[in-house]
Amino acid sequence: MLGEVVLDGLANPRGMVVGSDGWLYVAEAGSGGDGASITGGDGATLRYGDTGAVTRYRNGVRENVAVDLPSLASDGGFGATGAHDVAFHEGELHVVFGFGGDPNQRGALAGAHPDAALLGQVGRVSGGSVAPVADIASLELDGGPDDDADSNPFSLVAGPDGLVVSDAGGNDIVAIGADGSVAPVAVLSPEPNPLPFGPPVYQAVPTGIAAGPDGTLAIAQLTGFPFPEGAANVFGLAPDGSLDTLAGGFTNLIDVAFGADGSLFALETDSDSLLNPGTTGALYELFADGSRALLLDGIESPTGLALGPEGTFYVATNGLSPTGGQVVALNPAPAPIPLPAGLPMLAAGLAGLGLLRRRR
Repeated sequence: MLGEVVLDGLANPRGMVVGSDGWLYVAEAGSGGDGASITGGDGATLRYGDTGAVTRYRNGVRENVAVDLPSLASDGGFGATGAHDVAFHEGELHVVFGFGGDPNQRGALAGAHPDAALLGQVGRVSGGSVAPVADIASLELDGGPDDDADSNPFSLVAGPDGLVVSDAGGNDIVAIGADGSVAPVAVLSPEPNPLPFGPPVYQAVPTGIAAGPDGTLAIAQLTGFPFPEGAANVFGLAPDGSLDTLAGGFTNLIDVAFGADGSLFALETDSDSLLNPGTTGALYELFADGSRALLLDGIESPTGLALGPEGTFYVATNGLSPTGGQVVALNPAPAPIPLPAGLPMLAAGLAGLGLLRRRR
């Protein structure tokens, strides 16, 4: 693909952030292991391992920031759940950990592997170790805001009032208080399924979340099974918790990012639906009128997006691989191709994604 590979050999790379120090920090969800297991939201058996990490890159140099972090994955390690995103808040690096199932299972898992208690939480990174800050999954212990005991914290951002998390299992956006308290500020409601198969509604799964220079929060929507094409949106989150659609007509969005000038970009993980063969996505620029421009397509299994201060795009690719994940730098961006504000919905085939585990 276009661009320079700056990191390779990553284990299920996810979200990224460029720090004020100029380093690119990457969350690696790991590859699970052969430890104790839980049942994921999709019914799969997920085994524990301390194979996750946070890695950083700058000017050709690669360093470990934190290693031996908790990870869950099916046999083979593909599509793991673990360290999902990183963000700086008040000068300190934080990481959010996914879970991917009913958090009532976490206690028994942590009994066998104490570090597993970090799963479903946000932690602070210091000296190569991670200390818990806020328990996102605790909101789902009794069913959660969407009445489904399933938590998979996915994206983390420092908003104008503190840290904010998207929970792709709970279908909600969660704010973290200064004391580590957690509270849902928005819930994404199910949508009617337009396809002739599948359930009557599909889940409005939130994935990437980003904060603009003016404090605006943008949220990417993956959509749940049966993953209808053209049904994913980018939402804007207002201070009162209401959601506005900033742009629509996407398919299976995985991340969003703002440029320093307030420009907004969105990343599809699979542009022709997760139910169809192949796993190539696309990168778009979004405009205020709801239209968009295609910057790059044919990206293999992209799972994260970050922008550097010089306008460099960093895209995590091969993001479901336990050993072959990469980060590619794109600079300058290819010339945009104008597209209309919306695309028609199309019928889909049959497949799934272990990355974001949702009950069906």
